[in-house]
Amino acid sequence: MTLVARLGLVVQFTFIFILSGRASFSQTEKHYLIKAGLMYDSDANAFIKSRQILVKGKKIIKVGEKLEVPKGTEVLDYSNATVTPGLIDAHTHILTNQGLTEALSVDAVMNSPEKRVLRAAGFAKSYLDAGFTTIRDLGNSGQYLDLEVSRAIDKGYISGPRMLVSGPIIGSMDGQLDGLPFRDFDKVSRQEQSMVSGVEQARQAVLEHIARGVDVIKILAIGNRLTLTLEEMKAIVETAHAQRVKVTAHCDRDWAVHNAIEAGVDGIEHGYGFKEATLELMAKKGVYLVPTYQSINVAEQYYKTQRMPYKLEDVRADLESYRKWLGQIEKSGVLMVAGSDAYHELQMPRGDLAKQTIWGYNDFGISPENVMKSATANAAHALEMKDQIGVIKEGAFADIAVFDGDLQKSFKTSLLNVKMVMKEGEIHLRK
Repeated sequence: MTLVARLGLVVQFTFIFILSGRASFSQTEKHYLIKAGLMYDSDANAFIKSRQILVKGKKIIKVGEKLEVPKGTEVLDYSNATVTPGLIDAHTHILTNQGLTEALSVDAVMNSPEKRVLRAAGFAKSYLDAGFTTIRDLGNSGQYLDLEVSRAIDKGYISGPRMLVSGPIIGSMDGQLDGLPFRDFDKVSRQEQSMVSGVEQARQAVLEHIARGVDVIKILAIGNRLTLTLEEMKAIVETAHAQRVKVTAHCDRDWAVHNAIEAGVDGIEHGYGFKEATLELMAKKGVYLVPTYQSINVAEQYYKTQRMPYKLEDVRADLESYRKWLGQIEKSGVLMVAGSDAYHELQMPRGDLAKQTIWGYNDFGISPENVMKSATANAAHALEMKDQIGVIKEGAFADIAVFDGDLQKSFKTSLLNVKMVMKEGEIHLRK
């Protein structure tokens, strides 16, 4: 037999082996039947009693009351718990860890890329353990370190939620890092961000990001002092949209957001104290908002960590503006998406710290149903994964979280008591 013939046989046998392996895998996909005492239905935005969820492989194949199940199905009985879609955090920074008394730049200066990636692996697992099955990481992650972590999760090297990433934030020439000596400013800022000047640099930065493999473009509507120009933002949005990639903008104040809205961004991050007219304009244009607000509990934890005296009534009063702003957001009709912006060292697991944002929404008057909507279906819409994640329905990924007790009646207590987390049909946590 010639060498060419032998190679041909090897290729044929390899092909047959691959096909047979795939067939074998499909025949042995795991079935689970999840019995929910209470289930959050994000499509209906309601908690529904006594539902069953049938999972096969990575997907949900049926939802109902008394389902017929295949032989060998494993039954997971959560009759005394609340079953929800896996939570989504649309604004994370798992490559950053800022000390409470440190400038944001310190982490980037003092820690190597290798250390930041290894540390992020722990943060990612913490998110999954807390019930988050998808996160969107929005910069402060060096030169595409977020992509490295995302790919490591996809390949099964480390455990964590599904990650969508932005790569370096694109902004004006002053960047976002404070506390840097002048001689180090350019080096460190360019390590962490893409600083651009002019339309051509703006377009080039977007194309570079997309070529590297990012899922979303994040821009600074305003940096430390400087804003991107309207022309620069328009160029960024046009370039990204031409490649079917969405754009979200960091903006924490009302006066600076209007150019971003006019430029056609898809989302706004933070949004502290936006005027009602601004919110109404966002709703009209279909621009979502990620209010990265915190809870009273986080504010208390800050004082405790710093060993500073405080009065709870003063803490509540300081944060009472959140109640007004959240009420305005709900009234405006803007799509509200949950995002934590959690990156401070507060001596709690990162996933639990992230969960404080949705706890905080409830602190300040948002119903459990609407809080859950923001962290499931609304977030899935913003991430362009509608009907794939953030929902328990036929054909969706089997991303499921289970919380002890009645999440509707005891929201904050139940939210921190995770009993099971499933991502794409694989159980990652079970208590």
